[in-house]
Amino acid sequence: MASSRPKKFNSSFVKKFNFKDNRFKLQPDRKGFLCTCSFGEKDCQKEAINLLREYSEEKDNLLEDNTGTVEESTDIMDSMDNELQNLSNKDNSDWKKFTPLATGVGNCLFIGTTIEDPCELMYKILEDIENTKVQKTKFLLRMIPISITCKANLQSITTAFIDLFAKHFSSEPTTFAIMFNHRYNNSVKRDQIINELANQVASLGEHSVDLSGGAKKTIIVEVVKSVCCLSVVENYRRFCKFNLLSVCGRPEKRTAEGENGDSESSGSSPKVKKQEDEQVNTEETEKEHCESIEREKEIP
Repeated sequence: MASSRPKKFNSSFVKKFNFKDNRFKLQPDRKGFLCTCSFGEKDCQKEAINLLREYSEEKDNLLEDNTGTVEESTDIMDSMDNELQNLSNKDNSDWKKFTPLATGVGNCLFIGTTIEDPCELMYKILEDIENTKVQKTKFLLRMIPISITCKANLQSITTAFIDLFAKHFSSEPTTFAIMFNHRYNNSVKRDQIINELANQVASLGEHSVDLSGGAKKTIIVEVVKSVCCLSVVENYRRFCKFNLLSVCGRPEKRTAEGENGDSESSGSSPKVKKQEDEQVNTEETEKEHCESIEREKEIP
C-alpha cells in the first residue's frame, strides 16, 4: 500500500523562481520609457524597442566618428577577429540597453534603459517624426521618458524629485505644470501630490504655474500600481503629450482645418453654388414663360 506522505516544500526553488520573475518587473530606481497602446502589447513592445534602438544607434555612430580612427592591423585574421568581437559586444550592449519590464497593467509597458538621459533620446525621436511626417509605429501610441522610478507614496516621490528639480529649476525663473495620472492605485492622492510638488518647486525660485498649455516644463507623475514613474520634460504640448501618432498627423490636420476655414470665409461650397445657379436659371425660365403668356394675351 502506497504511503500518503506529504511532499516536501522546496523553499529554495520558490526563492529562485521569484528572483527570476522580479528581474523583469517594474521596480523603483529604474529609468526608461513608459509606453501605452490600445491593443497588441507584444507588437507595441517590439515597435518601442526597435524605435529606440534605431535612434540610439545613430547617436552611437556619431560618437564613434568623433572619437577618432582605430589603428589599422596588418594581419587579416586579427582584423576579422576584432570585428567579430566588436559585433558580439555590440549585440550584448544593445540587448542590455533596452529591456522590457512588466507593469501588471493592461496596454501599459515599460522599457528599461541604461542610457544616461532618456529625455534627450525621446526629443530626438519626436523632432524627427515632426519634421519628416513619417509614421513610425502602428500599435505604440504614447512613449513618455522616465528619469527615475520610486515607491508610490508621498515621501518617496518628494525625495526622488529633489535631484530632478535641482537640475531643471535651479537656474532662471520659468513656468511649469504638473501632470498626474494613476493606474490601479487609489492610495496616492492627486491634490496632495500636486500641492507638495508645487511648493517644492516654488521654494527653488520665482517659478510660476501655467495651466493654459504654454508651460515650458512639465512635471510627469505616472503611478502604476505600487511604483511611481517621475520625469521633468519640455515641450509637452508641442509634442501632443508624447503621442507619436498625433505628432505625425498634426500638421495635416492643421492644413485641413485651414483649407476648410478658407473655403468658409471665401464663400459657399461648389455644391451650394451649383444649387444657386440652378435656382437662378429656373427663375429666369419662369419669368420668360410668364412674359410670353402676357404677350399672347395682348395680341388681338
